[in-house]
Amino acid sequence: MKIRFCHSCLLLLGMICALLTVRSGLAQSPLLEMADVVVFPGQSGVEVPISLSSDQSISGVQVGIAVDPDRIILQYLDLTEGVLEAISVEFLETTIDVEEGEATLVVIIDSTAPFDQSLLVGTGALLADLVLDASSWLVPSNIEPIAFSDGVGQPPVDNLVLIDGIGVVPDLANGSLSVISQNVLLAQSTIGVASVGEINHEISLRGYNVEDLQGFSSAMSFDPLVLSCSHASVEDTITDVAGAEFVEEIINNDEGYVILGVLMDILPPYAGQVIPATGIEMEFARIYFDVSTDLTSSIDTEIRFEEDLGIPPISNVFVIQNQSVAPLTIDVTIPIVADGVFLRGDADSNLRLDLADAIINLIYMSNACPQCPIPVCPKALDVNDDGRIDIGDGIQLLNFLYLDGPQPQPPYPEAGVDPTPDNLECLL
Repeated sequence: MKIRFCHSCLLLLGMICALLTVRSGLAQSPLLEMADVVVFPGQSGVEVPISLSSDQSISGVQVGIAVDPDRIILQYLDLTEGVLEAISVEFLETTIDVEEGEATLVVIIDSTAPFDQSLLVGTGALLADLVLDASSWLVPSNIEPIAFSDGVGQPPVDNLVLIDGIGVVPDLANGSLSVISQNVLLAQSTIGVASVGEINHEISLRGYNVEDLQGFSSAMSFDPLVLSCSHASVEDTITDVAGAEFVEEIINNDEGYVILGVLMDILPPYAGQVIPATGIEMEFARIYFDVSTDLTSSIDTEIRFEEDLGIPPISNVFVIQNQSVAPLTIDVTIPIVADGVFLRGDADSNLRLDLADAIINLIYMSNACPQCPIPVCPKALDVNDDGRIDIGDGIQLLNFLYLDGPQPQPPYPEAGVDPTPDNLECLL
């Protein structure tokens, strides 16, 4: 009976192995794929999607990438939009070597059997975006490889997909960076991130022109509930240096748009000044925006190039050889961070005013309870907004709550940022 049982087991094991072999033979090899991108010389922040396809669950992945560092400047690997962002992993590391032009990604999702934390990605799942800058020395018609490469980094990383803990060499589809011969008009936030209530956040209006420019117009829209445009300037830009004779801005903060018109040579003696075609991206102008103080949370907002804005309608145009040419336009998204948003008088930061706020205010002002927690937003305790915290603030809050006294100064009754900056902190 024992021998027969073992023999049966062996037969069963053989059948299982045969089935697994068949299954393995039917499974397709994993595929790592790099996208092709089209850029202009000097373009920054280019995102190159890296995707993975697999009909089997993966327990990890290694990626090695190499580019020509003289032509492509690697910045970082962005995982925020990829499939790895939504799962927990045991190990994750990315590296960038700008000088060598190498990038690596190593992820271990699950290192031990039964690999129940493995990920079934399917077809074309985004792993990461490779963010890079195109060298300003690139010329139109250049095609630069963005290639998967084994043995890059320290320690060396090979391209590998882990399936049930076993390394499988994937198929590789390399990408490329192509340089366009096209006029481009783009907007770029100078510092990248804005703050609620920020004044004069700078947007750089930039261009790449393949021929000399006699002039240009830009027409940009924005959300008037989030931004208001204060002014535009060409000072110290190529427009200024090249001697523009006509610069005119039109700002409409009610409808949310700003228009800029530039002519290089409009007055005698008509010397023929132009914005030269230098072969690199240049700054044409700067446009300044104020961020609303009414925002209570962090958001992203867009500034977009639009056609036919204003009366008469103005579009985005380059003037080249007395002809109007429509450039490629690239919008900008600005993350707005709501640091320092508070409700005046709200000492305990629960977004309502009551007796507890008055008590905390008086205790904090008098230092009557040294062991009590310090309010995270002392600025909120400055009820009368005189730039200091004293007994008058607590008394005003009590009068407001119980004796029909004056209400706290803004931001109130809605949370916001301080419209009158001072030295008081708010760490919200």
